[in-house]
Amino acid sequence: MSQHTPKWLSEIDPVEFERALTDDPYPYWARLREEAPVAWVPSMQMWMVTRWREVRAVAMDRKSFHGACDPAHMRLFGENNVLSAEGAVHAEIRSFVDPHLRKNKVSTYVDDLVRPTARRLLESLKSRRKADIVAEYLEPVSVRALGDYLGLRDVPSAQLMRWFHGLGTALVNKGMDEHGNFLAPEAQQHADVIKAEIRATVDPILDRVRRTPDDSGLSHWVNEATPPGQPRSNDFIYPTLFVTILGGMQEPGHGAANTLLGLFSRPDQFEEVRADWSLIELANHEGYRWISPIGVFTRRVMKDTEVGGVLIPEGAIVAGSMASANRDPEQFPDGDVYDLRRPPKSHIAFNMGAHSCAGRYFGSAVQRIALEELFAAFPGLAQDKDADPTVSGWFFRATVGLPVVW
Repeated sequence: MSQHTPKWLSEIDPVEFERALTDDPYPYWARLREEAPVAWVPSMQMWMVTRWREVRAVAMDRKSFHGACDPAHMRLFGENNVLSAEGAVHAEIRSFVDPHLRKNKVSTYVDDLVRPTARRLLESLKSRRKADIVAEYLEPVSVRALGDYLGLRDVPSAQLMRWFHGLGTALVNKGMDEHGNFLAPEAQQHADVIKAEIRATVDPILDRVRRTPDDSGLSHWVNEATPPGQPRSNDFIYPTLFVTILGGMQEPGHGAANTLLGLFSRPDQFEEVRADWSLIELANHEGYRWISPIGVFTRRVMKDTEVGGVLIPEGAIVAGSMASANRDPEQFPDGDVYDLRRPPKSHIAFNMGAHSCAGRYFGSAVQRIALEELFAAFPGLAQDKDADPTVSGWFFRATVGLPVVW
């Protein structure tokens, strides 16, 4: 496989490569798109695909590629989670996850779910005149929205955030040696503790809604079974719940932060959006493209398959860089620039095909409402020029710190 690994990539220290990607993956994605759009990455023991057309092809090809099966993913979530399952099991999972997250259904409950929390948090900030708007508003709104939807209203936001940070650290732990051993096994071990805590907290909730169904997401997951009257087991629920806690709790808040950072970089466009809130959805669409909160998906190759002229063997792991594809100049000219006026095109921030994100409409609505309430509360909102924003990550990429004033 060495012939498909650029010399600079084969020589870079794995720890240094991980650190460099975390700081800023885009120069590396651009170089791979140009030199080796389908490349074997020794430090991760997987193939990295970086151009739009190949990333899209992998995402859409169910016959050649199995759902997410990389070692970190399977070690963290276990078998039969929504991202890795295929066939009848995948259909069964989506049958209870999807119905209450469809666009028309989300519109019936999302305002009442999100706006009270957003307004309460913003009211507590008003006298301050400045804040890190990610840590003190956008993340808490995002976490609370999904937590309350699922039925975790009594679980403190700080605990929910600790859960998704702990799971996230394990999932991005892709570094492996040639023997298939994790270079940082402590991340997975810490996630085991987090998962045990989640089960201890959620088991009583699942048992309660199994006895007395309500309108929470977890109640629907347990009770809307086929055939009727045979509620799903806790063990069947948990792999997908772990996925949902990790992806769904962080993505809307981080997506809103990315959009806000993009708008701050284009003051004229920021003023345009603040004056016309109907543009917020367009602004968020561009934000998802510009910095995709979930930057990579993985697949297992089911049979020897050619991707971009490179034959990838059966059993190999392929990582499709959505973050790279969403800046591919062939699809998005000048893609490194946030531009509200960019001609509208589909992006891959929510994946594509059978494993596209079930929560994309819920997450987008939470993000829109969070920004609407922020602009309403603080008409003079501006980036704090005395403190730098912090953008970090590659598997998950987000503006994790954004000081603002008003």
